[in-house]
Amino acid sequence: MVLSQSDRNAVKEILKEMDREVKLLFFEGENCEYCSAIKELLSELTDLGKIKLEVLDINSDLAKELNLEGAPAIVIDNNRRIRFMGIPSGHEFRAFLDAIIMVSTGKYKLSDEAKGMLEKVNKPVEIKVFITPTCPYCPIAVFTAHKFAVANENVTSKMIEAIEYPKLAEKYGVMAVPKIVINDKVQFEGAVPDHIFAQHVLQALKGE
Repeated sequence: MVLSQSDRNAVKEILKEMDREVKLLFFEGENCEYCSAIKELLSELTDLGKIKLEVLDINSDLAKELNLEGAPAIVIDNNRRIRFMGIPSGHEFRAFLDAIIMVSTGKYKLSDEAKGMLEKVNKPVEIKVFITPTCPYCPIAVFTAHKFAVANENVTSKMIEAIEYPKLAEKYGVMAVPKIVINDKVQFEGAVPDHIFAQHVLQALKGE
């Protein structure tokens, strides 16, 4: 059992906020250090809320269709634009639960300024948020990106655990977290207010 009994009780209480059922897609692969632990964690969540789980191979057609970088990967099936590359542990676990609840209820909070800017997004946007489990500010950046993916169907949001994906972290020069990369064009660090985040999204679309 991954979660202690006290943790299970706390998670069950949090997930009471859910309205409709949420299905999680978990992609596993060979030589995946954390896959078994993540699969066990997700299986435990199915007993604590309105959550279903489907386990797939990272070499499956769906994984290729979703353009996943590798395993482990979690995709919320109800909104496949919300993705977690790596284990959502430490500070990220609550952000993971909040994303599930947000998709289940359809409710999210964004400033009017951020909403106005997101309404202008009419082209595909991919937001990568590099994190580590011990970073206290990373969940804020991740959850903001996931909100954008709910608010606008052109936005895809990926949490990427930098330690589990070292090649990606090296490729994007991750020296501090959270590090946000938008359409491989605009990069910035830190948890910023949602309207500042949205400004970076629009900046990434300039010239496209």
